[in-house]
Amino acid sequence: MDTKRHRLTAFVGLALAISACAFGRSCADDLPPLYVTLVIHTEEDLGGGTVPKPSIPDYDGDEALMNHFASVMRAFAEMASEHGAAINFGSDWTFSRGVERYEPTFYSDLEALGHEIDAHAHESSVLYHDVREAITTAGGNPSHVASGLDEAEIHDRLTYFDVYWPEFSILWGVALPGHTAGECIASWVWRPSRDDWTQHDPEGDYIYIGHGDLVNSIHAVREAVESRQADRVNTIALFTTPREFKAAPGTEGVAEAWTAAVESPDYWENRIAWWNEMFTQLEPLVESGAVHFATLTQIAEAFEAIEDGLSFDRSEVPRSTLGMRQRNARAGYPFE
Repeated sequence: MDTKRHRLTAFVGLALAISACAFGRSCADDLPPLYVTLVIHTEEDLGGGTVPKPSIPDYDGDEALMNHFASVMRAFAEMASEHGAAINFGSDWTFSRGVERYEPTFYSDLEALGHEIDAHAHESSVLYHDVREAITTAGGNPSHVASGLDEAEIHDRLTYFDVYWPEFSILWGVALPGHTAGECIASWVWRPSRDDWTQHDPEGDYIYIGHGDLVNSIHAVREAVESRQADRVNTIALFTTPREFKAAPGTEGVAEAWTAAVESPDYWENRIAWWNEMFTQLEPLVESGAVHFATLTQIAEAFEAIEDGLSFDRSEVPRSTLGMRQRNARAGYPFE
């Protein structure tokens, strides 16, 4: 492995945005912008490679079901792109196998809209490198992001990623299993130390992008805008998953478990309408320069462009007092 710190190629458009307003500050209030990313995760539908998970769609074994979720995610991605929003679509291996079998243009369709495809793995039987390879086999161009990591295993995972670096050089979503209370909710970017991943190592090989509270609400984004710090790259992620976007009852070939009444918030059109309204409410913040939509790769590039001038004097990262579902329920997000 090359031990020198990896430098990603500068993203020209984002670099211009950084320089336009005084070293990354937004023109609106002389503070750095808040970078907002929408992260979508698919999960493997087999535990340990053998035991089906009833709570996860059979993406690679049920063509009608895969066709539904792929179609809905295309519609979602198109709606997001109309608002200029950026998606990082994190796929585990069974979803990629479903793409390969039933929806061979899915990844390229999302990429054509400006979104990114990430490797997202729980590694019950298939490791990150193979998950990334499955995206390539299915026609995608995977990013350098490793998406979704168990905090208890993060230091071991860094050693594993060393073998494949720079295939993996950006980390997102270091969390506790089940997103329970106590997980890191930092909302900035740093290079994890090998001794303590929550601390910055200026010579570190990896870039970690904090996701904030992972609460889907306009109020959460506004609070993050108000909490921006002048000496860091400020970040927040919104989060969803395909299985929340259910089909109408009686949809041909789709089992009842993956349908919802058309008046339910779980019905796919209502989900997309909810997110469309969310992005609409964000438009004034985007227009003011306080919010920039960006992919995780673009955020990493923005960080690299200015990291020598940032401050990392933070002894402890913030941690949640509630689980992710409880945080979102309190905020009014219509989880099932």
